[in-house]
Order: sequence, then structure tokens, then C-alpha cells
Amino acid sequence: MALAYTYPDQYLRAQVTTEREARAIADVADLGAVPATWTPKLIVLRAYVIACLECQQRADDLFATKLATYRKEFDATLSLARAAQASAAAQAGGAQSGGGSFFGVDLFRA
Repeated sequence: MALAYTYPDQYLRAQVTTEREARAIADVADLGAVPATWTPKLIVLRAYVIACLECQQRADDLFATKLATYRKEFDATLSLARAAQASAAAQAGGAQSGGGSFFGVDLFRA
């Protein structure tokens, strides 16, 4: 079966299997609501992280280097996607999910 997304990193492209891509899709879905325009980028980055984790053999190999880079990029992209989602919700006049608690502690999905 063909991959659903395009993977521009030529080295890791061969390591992204349909199973790894499916796990990346599920992982991104578990993150909660993010704008649809950010979803493909997050899925590609998560697939790279999964591939690097599974292919890494030594702490100093190329997969380890790429893993560090793609983890940072994934975290930064996720922060931007969540900020975009919060902005869209504010513009729509809607509250963020988990907006408040009656116990005096705000609850938010991590």
C-alpha cells in the first residue's frame, strides 16, 4: 500500500513504512484539535521520529542526529499548531476545551 503523505527527507523516506505512518497518524490524532493545515506537517515529523527511534542502532549514528533534529522540529510545530488552534477558537468566540473546573483548577488536555 502506498504512503498517504510525501516525505521530503530522502534518507528517511525509505524508512517510513505504512505501519509507521499509521502510528504517526494515530499519534497526531491523539494530540487533540489542531488546524487541518498543520496536520500533514505534524504527521510527517512524527513518522520521522518513529522511524529514527526504531532504526537507531548507536547513540551517535545518523538516526540519532536526525531524531534530535526532528523531535525539536515536531515540538516547535506542535506549539505553533496549538497556538493557531487557540487563535482560531478565540476568533470564533469559542472557549478552548477543558476551559475551567468547578474545583478552582483549570483542566487542559495535554
